[in-house]
Amino acid sequence: MDDKFGNPLPTEVRDRLLKLSEAAEADGEPLRWFEELYSTANRQSDEIPWARMEPHPKMVEWIAGQPDVQGKALVVGCGLGDDAEWLAAAGFQVTAFDISESSINWCRERFPSTEVDYRVADLLNPPADWLNTFDLVVEIHILQAIPESIRDPAADQLPPLLNTGGTLLCIGRLAGLQIPDEPSPPWPLSRTWLEGRFATLNPTFFRHFVYEESPSIDRYIAAWRQ
Repeated sequence: MDDKFGNPLPTEVRDRLLKLSEAAEADGEPLRWFEELYSTANRQSDEIPWARMEPHPKMVEWIAGQPDVQGKALVVGCGLGDDAEWLAAAGFQVTAFDISESSINWCRERFPSTEVDYRVADLLNPPADWLNTFDLVVEIHILQAIPESIRDPAADQLPPLLNTGGTLLCIGRLAGLQIPDEPSPPWPLSRTWLEGRFATLNPTFFRHFVYEESPSIDRYIAAWRQ
């Protein structure tokens, strides 16, 4: 993953994430490390490398240009809640989930008067009543943090959450241009992989972008419609 400003993580932080993720996968619980990270942060956002404490600017920019996208929204892996809160303020009816109970509790503490429905849930086994429900599903930097062994089934859970005409919005690192394969998260995703996983949806937007950072890292924002 990147830090809150989009810069590559320091080596020691990447090493720590790698150890957490490898230990969790070895125990047969490949997503457990998210809870371990949040639960040991002691409510210090600096301990969560990707916690911007503000909504993702590319999401904000994209939503602003899509006046027809509105209604019920689902935020996948909501972290500390900034994307979810922005969507709620923009008029969406928002459900936001994370596999980490500590993350969800932290969100509720940060936003005690929130209109967001924060839930503890597992992307690999989402609640049945979420199927065919959402007008917008937002996935930012989650698939790239999931081990390859379960990434395909995790991605396959996203399209069924959309209702007819619903939109899936994804943002992450893009593979195959400048960045080499990484031994630890984040693992960049190729456009071919993304289009293959979401082949049942209609692609409506794909843009390659980079932040002002060193080294330059390729990224994508992409959308599909049900």
